[in-house]
Amino acid sequence: MKKHLALLGTSVVLLLATACGGPSAGGSADTDGGVSVESPAPGQSISQESPQAPCTPVAGGIPATAEDFSCLNLMSTSGSDATGELAWLGSDPFTIVTLEQDGALRFASKTPCNTLMSSVKVTDTQFLVGPDMGMTQLGCQAPQSDYEKWVATFFSTPLDYTLNKDSLVLRGEHGTVTFKAAAA
Repeated sequence: MKKHLALLGTSVVLLLATACGGPSAGGSADTDGGVSVESPAPGQSISQESPQAPCTPVAGGIPATAEDFSCLNLMSTSGSDATGELAWLGSDPFTIVTLEQDGALRFASKTPCNTLMSSVKVTDTQFLVGPDMGMTQLGCQAPQSDYEKWVATFFSTPLDYTLNKDSLVLRGEHGTVTFKAAAA
């Protein structure tokens, strides 16, 4: 079962990365967490049931409206919770990638170890990760495993958002995190 979840997670991450300008299917790809997808053997091909055109984030990478959340590639830069500043975000940031797929908005977040995946709904004021959140199953050592748990908990409740010229701020009951456009 864990192997199937890891493969499903890798597929979703690869699909999201491909659609937002990341590595393309068909070649070897590393999702920066040790998850690799091998190239097909000679004579085999990779098919996608519903090919997606690559999405293009809004200029500057930061959304201006709720509609702009359909193609995000953001990285956390700072944050805090009830214990104070989350200094680990300086060395172990996490990401937000979104993509419209088959009429629904999908979300992935590469934590300092595993990748979270889910549906997501964006309103005029909130970023709501769906209850269908899943995660890849790589083994993690502390402190990265602790950071991963923090990220999963952070996304498990409704998040209010603030849009600034060069950042997106998500704020919920577990903390506040500022995101900037990820380097291409």
